[in-house]
Amino acid sequence: MDTVIGTTIRFTAPEGAIDVTLDLDNPAVRDLLAMLPMTLEFEDFNGVEKIAYPPRDIQTAGSPPSSAGAGDLAIYVPWGDIAFFYAGERGAPSADIVHLGVFDATLDELQGLESGDVTVAVVD
Repeated sequence: MDTVIGTTIRFTAPEGAIDVTLDLDNPAVRDLLAMLPMTLEFEDFNGVEKIAYPPRDIQTAGSPPSSAGAGDLAIYVPWGDIAFFYAGERGAPSADIVHLGVFDATLDELQGLESGDVTVAVVD
């Protein structure tokens, strides 16, 4: 893949699907794509994000520090989780956050991620 910007990945749960548009090209985005398809289990964290742990750490070295707020998909580097941020504002960039992409989903749609195994794949 020459460029990954604009690629759509779909998170499909038993109760629906959420599409994420990758809007950056960084090592973490490329490593995430290399892992697909994969299956994840999501849970709520702190009333701010839905998180899941990939089967292995996503390589973040060389990815720029970022921030995350509502509508962002990111990696929280210290824990290695993928997070759908659904509340909060973007703060100052931090080495603890690597931005992956953006999504547009309601809280009800995001809660559907917790309904069982979630398959993650590139949309053709």
